[in-house]
Amino acid sequence: MLKDIGRRMAASSVAIPVVACLLIFAHQSFFQYVVAALIALLTAIAVWEYEQFAKAKGGQMIFPALVAITVLEVLAFYAAAKSPAFKAMPLFVFFLGFLILFALHFRQNDGAVVDIAVSSFGLLYIAVPMGMVLGILYFSAQDGRWWVAYLLTVTKITDVGAYFAGSLWGKRKLAPHISPGKTIEGALFGLVCAVGASYVFHLISDYSGALRFQLGTFEWVTLGLILGVTGQFGDLSESLLKRDANKKDSNVLPGLGGVLDALDSILFNAPILYLYLEYL
Repeated sequence: MLKDIGRRMAASSVAIPVVACLLIFAHQSFFQYVVAALIALLTAIAVWEYEQFAKAKGGQMIFPALVAITVLEVLAFYAAAKSPAFKAMPLFVFFLGFLILFALHFRQNDGAVVDIAVSSFGLLYIAVPMGMVLGILYFSAQDGRWWVAYLLTVTKITDVGAYFAGSLWGKRKLAPHISPGKTIEGALFGLVCAVGASYVFHLISDYSGALRFQLGTFEWVTLGLILGVTGQFGDLSESLLKRDANKKDSNVLPGLGGVLDALDSILFNAPILYLYLEYL
């Protein structure tokens, strides 16, 4: 376990400063395109890792088309966030991609059902939530950088709290057939950490009037609880896919496993925060 913790800390010591720099400069004119391109690249890698799961189960996908649609879907959310004229673009791109996946099988129908189903799920599971991260980052009514920082902090501190509490005090298994290392004690402590981190951001918004970031009492409690639960649900869901594909990690990145491993909880939490900011 100590060796695993060392790898995770080493990876975090690099990832956290990089993410912080990206957030700080995310609203700079040219750098916005760099951030959008980087999110699109990470999403494409995650889709590739997802494709490896599908291949392990005998599924076949038209991968170049899927990656192209994935990148366009992520960038569509960026365009929608930057201009009201493109508000419907994410839905349009998703529907157009759906049509393309069908059209690519009009001459070769072998494996069409599995390919279209698996590819469409990949778009919905990975591309749409990652596009929503850009939608949150460039949310116009408030400073989206604080909301992305909130999303990442609450999500990841849930993972960290659950990992350490489960390792130290965990006795009752949460989902032994999917992820034997996760425990009920760890999950509960992770939820407490999520709510605690949410409260810290509430204090920041409360005592820093100059910030374009507002997180009220009802919001920090409600969002903290919801994100603390759904983030762990996302982690277990990706573990389910890996278990079915007989893979330990989605990739072999030191300390991370893979991009999809690092994003699994965010994929479930980003839509919740995006919908909250857009409609509530």
